[in-house]
Amino acid sequence: MRLSKKFIVAAAMLLTLGLCSTALAAPGNFSVQADELDYNLQTGEGEAKGHVVLKQDGGVATANYAKFNSKAKTGTLTGNVMADRDDAHIVCNVFMAHNENDMSAIGNAVVTKQGKSLSADRIDYYKERQFAETIGSWAKLTDVDGSVMNAAKIDYDMAKGVANAYGGVTIDSKARDLTAKADSAIYKTDQSGYVELNGHATATQNGNTVSGDKLRLTNANVAVADGDVRIFYVPEKQPAPAAKEKQAEAATVASKAAEPKTTKKAVQAAANDEALA
Repeated sequence: MRLSKKFIVAAAMLLTLGLCSTALAAPGNFSVQADELDYNLQTGEGEAKGHVVLKQDGGVATANYAKFNSKAKTGTLTGNVMADRDDAHIVCNVFMAHNENDMSAIGNAVVTKQGKSLSADRIDYYKERQFAETIGSWAKLTDVDGSVMNAAKIDYDMAKGVANAYGGVTIDSKARDLTAKADSAIYKTDQSGYVELNGHATATQNGNTVSGDKLRLTNANVAVADGDVRIFYVPEKQPAPAAKEKQAEAATVASKAAEPKTTKKAVQAAANDEALA
């Protein structure tokens, strides 16, 4: 059966926003809107083409194309995929629902939640565990203040607020004037959290560098190092005198230099004048 030009199917046929990662998982009314829509009521298989809009329980996803099965709760969105629900936002080239709970964002994938963004070639998300992991050769986690952690792989336990990074980890935080690197890292993302760097760890902040086998950097700018610790410290420069102070000092010196000097001869002459008077 083919339905065209923005026909809306409202049924519990699935899935597809259950497709949309962290955001869309709860069952409820589902609708799809597209330029062309094929849907088999018996098998639950459907195909949507052109300006596809999927909605479920307040979540919205858009794509160029979608293919799904409402009974198996599987599906694929393709082309300029974007999805939003609550505080979660997803962008990717392809989004796949493997089942009701397990999903994948593929191709320039970015998942943003609570101000933090996880980026990679592919991100797999497991709804019941609130757990995401990257697949591919690179991964990036961007914090609210713009700080960036790069690694070969990152997994992120959203329930616990803990990210693990593996392989060539680097950190760049302009907000804290901090750069760091290590073989791997553990990042506790809450306000009282920390970054723990493991293996060939080095951190530089405000020109001071500390290195060791293991470093822990807290949000309070405290560093704890273990194993072959080395510290390079640059003392702070004393502030130069203010310009006004320099001007006042120069004026005092000039004033003293301009005062007339009294000699012994001048004093004697003054005394003689007083005697004659």
